[in-house]
Amino acid sequence: MIEKQHKNNVSQASVTAKRAGSNQTAMPTWKSGPKNDKEQTKLKRLAILRAAAQLFNEGGYHATSINELARRLNVTKPTLYYYVKSKDDILLRIQQQAMLDIDPAIIHAQNNGCNGLEKLRLFIERYVVVMTGDFGRCLVLSGVIPLGESSRRELIPAFRSIDRGVRNMIADGIKDGSIRPCDAKMAAFILFGAMHWVTSWYSADGEWTAQHIANEIFSLFDMGLRQRESANG
Repeated sequence: MIEKQHKNNVSQASVTAKRAGSNQTAMPTWKSGPKNDKEQTKLKRLAILRAAAQLFNEGGYHATSINELARRLNVTKPTLYYYVKSKDDILLRIQQQAMLDIDPAIIHAQNNGCNGLEKLRLFIERYVVVMTGDFGRCLVLSGVIPLGESSRRELIPAFRSIDRGVRNMIADGIKDGSIRPCDAKMAAFILFGAMHWVTSWYSADGEWTAQHIANEIFSLFDMGLRQRESANG
């Protein structure tokens, strides 16, 4: 089996790429995790996805080769192909992992926000953290265009779910009076546009933390979305 043929190679190799983002899925290495084969496979695949996301973010999806990914991880191409099918498969899995990181942000906001505006604040806080991590940045910077049609179709339900979740928060705010009447669809588009643009200029070594950026984004949108008291009230 390929797994046995590359056992020594895999056990000695480690992920050398630096970690971007402090609150993302834990950075795995080939040596990390329990001895259970299923868990080891999961962790090694996640290490591949993390390294690939970093490479895609650095040089672009099309400019990154499987050979380059193998060198980054210090493993052979057959070892990579034991865990992933193709470059398309890698990008699809990265996008799916980003979606998994986003889901808790929506759930947390819905369960803990006292009104629509508060739900939106809680969501923005966590969403920006995801967007400044390896998978979130790759979700935006690489996008779905490089994927095959079947892979793109797999992601559509997740994209729609996230969009629907934010629109519902805005609609909730309009209903409970914490957000002024507005077009929830347009407001969601504008908000996502601002948060996604962060992926183009954010640096883990820069002057602003992900939390600070999230706070500033919400503060700016808060001024436009918050329901104002009537001057006669």
